[in-house]
Amino acid sequence: MWSVERASVAIDSSATRLFRVVVYWIVKLLIPLSTIALMMGVARVFVDLAHIYRSPSIAEGFDTIVADILSMFVVIELLKSVVEYFEVHRLKLTFVIDAAVVFLLREVMIGVYRHTLDGVQLIGMAALLLVLAAFRVAAVRFPPEAGHAG
Repeated sequence: MWSVERASVAIDSSATRLFRVVVYWIVKLLIPLSTIALMMGVARVFVDLAHIYRSPSIAEGFDTIVADILSMFVVIELLKSVVEYFEVHRLKLTFVIDAAVVFLLREVMIGVYRHTLDGVQLIGMAALLLVLAAFRVAAVRFPPEAGHAG
């Protein structure tokens, strides 16, 4: 009976170790890939500058640039989450909420800029932003205990 129990613990231990190694390498590969994607996004913003010159109105050209730049902010927030996970081996709720808030603000700003949001959508997004802000405050106000892994 003891040998079956020890074998089970050994298998669980090696499976856990294997999982940690695989996650470590996946996250380690995500960082340079994300950096390359971020640089490509910046290059895309510069390429879209030509769109401003070719567009019939400045407003139409800036529409593309504003959307690109706001998208870059969302990607930067997500990259902060990946880097933090790699350093601490834990995903911080505040970084995830920050990325969600930036994404939501991006959608609101683009919708308002393009005049495509109606009142109901704007109220819904404002309510979601309020909920995310409440979660953000709660995450800062009630941090997990130092030794707590959850």
